[in-house]
Amino acid sequence: MPASSPFLLAPKGPQGDMGGPVREPALSVALWLSWGAALGAVACAMALLVQQTELQSLRKEVSRLQRSGGPSQKGHEYPWQSLWEQSPDALEAWVNGERPRRRRALPTQKQKKKRSLLHLVPINITSKEDSDVTEVMWQPALRRGRGLEAQGYVVRVWDTGVYLLYSQVLFHDVTFTMGQVVSREGQGRQETLFRCVCSMPSDPDRAYNSCYSAGVFHLHQGDILSVVIPRARAKFSLSPHGTFLGFVKL
Repeated sequence: MPASSPFLLAPKGPQGDMGGPVREPALSVALWLSWGAALGAVACAMALLVQQTELQSLRKEVSRLQRSGGPSQKGHEYPWQSLWEQSPDALEAWVNGERPRRRRALPTQKQKKKRSLLHLVPINITSKEDSDVTEVMWQPALRRGRGLEAQGYVVRVWDTGVYLLYSQVLFHDVTFTMGQVVSREGQGRQETLFRCVCSMPSDPDRAYNSCYSAGVFHLHQGDILSVVIPRARAKFSLSPHGTFLGFVKL
């Protein structure tokens, strides 16, 4: 009588006293799992082999296109052509579904050039009764480049360009309104760039208020800029944190 396979027989009961064979279904399950794992490993190996074959084919195709000058129409360019020009590693990353890293652009000489700037603080004031104005004399607190120069009560522009211009005056005056006017004189004309007006308390102990303005302007070589308070004998702070004038070339 032929022997029965352990994979097809189910256990009929516990082992007898005569030491008969015991059928173990757990062994059948373990053997089926081992066969499944082996088949999965074979499938992964075949997929990896196919992927490597496709990669080699793509590399040969790109090499052929580079030797022949590539496709003539821009609309039919291959997506991996620019990747190959970067590096073969970038092409492989694209085939594998990974996003290639962008190369960091090196700063140009123009980008390395520092911006010119000039920050001024007051050192003195002059009141003119006939024209009912007060002028401010400036000195540099911070300077970079030679595009601008402070000359007493005015600022002269030596380098044409677009500038950020800002100005602040901290008033301590009981006059009901105070303000400042920033003007430019050049190219045969005089114009107001911006002005600022603020209300002042009538109580001398509380009569503090700052007037700040800023803007972006295209200044030309030879322009002369000035800050004028349209009040004679105007009272304001000469501290560098209260009153200042600045330019930054953009």
